[in-house]
Amino acid sequence: MKPVIFFRKFHKWLGLIIGLQLLLWVVGGFVMSFFDIEQVRGEDRIAEQKQADLSQPLTVTASQAMSLSGLNAEQVVLKSWLSKPVWLVKEGKTEVLIDAIRGEVLTPLSETMARQVAISDFSGEEAIAQVSLIENPLGEVRGKTLPLWQVTFSDDDETRVYVSQHSGEVVARRNDTWRLFDFFWMLHIMDYDERTDFNNPLLIFAALLAILMSISGLYLVLKLIFFKPKRRT
Repeated sequence: MKPVIFFRKFHKWLGLIIGLQLLLWVVGGFVMSFFDIEQVRGEDRIAEQKQADLSQPLTVTASQAMSLSGLNAEQVVLKSWLSKPVWLVKEGKTEVLIDAIRGEVLTPLSETMARQVAISDFSGEEAIAQVSLIENPLGEVRGKTLPLWQVTFSDDDETRVYVSQHSGEVVARRNDTWRLFDFFWMLHIMDYDERTDFNNPLLIFAALLAILMSISGLYLVLKLIFFKPKRRT
């Protein structure tokens, strides 16, 4: 079999195998390029936070906070939370939040407090539509430590603010734009489960086939245009 015939068949069958994925790569990249990444991450709706004065005298010391937490503390951090000073005590992945003025243990965070955190984080004027406690794995917050409070606002993009029940921090912001972006991102990296592995074997294999298809196509172009045999008169 002549090389040119072999490469024609090789290119044709590769096109049938990998052609759809090539189309998805191009369409996915094209669609995602239209999104403002700040809007995708919900960062365009983050309100400016009023910071507590952490230099003021505190009723509760770091040692007292460690004792109140009941943890073998590995880290104790003083921070501003809802415009007041709090201690965040950490042991591994376990976190306990303590009011540095009143000595109140705030963990686990109540729904009322989660609402306050979400409202202070959200710059829009829309009201809260729903609050749910997420205790089972959820695709929108994959990789985040559960449980989380999901606070959904009634804006056009259905903004969802996720608040940790342990640390009281906003750990994720999601919306309908993020969902659409995430769908095309899944198609783009070919990770249909976790949607996070950019080096998965399926993607590597598909990329290899695409490279072979490009090389075979380049060979055919060079062969048929620059090395085309002259016809006999």
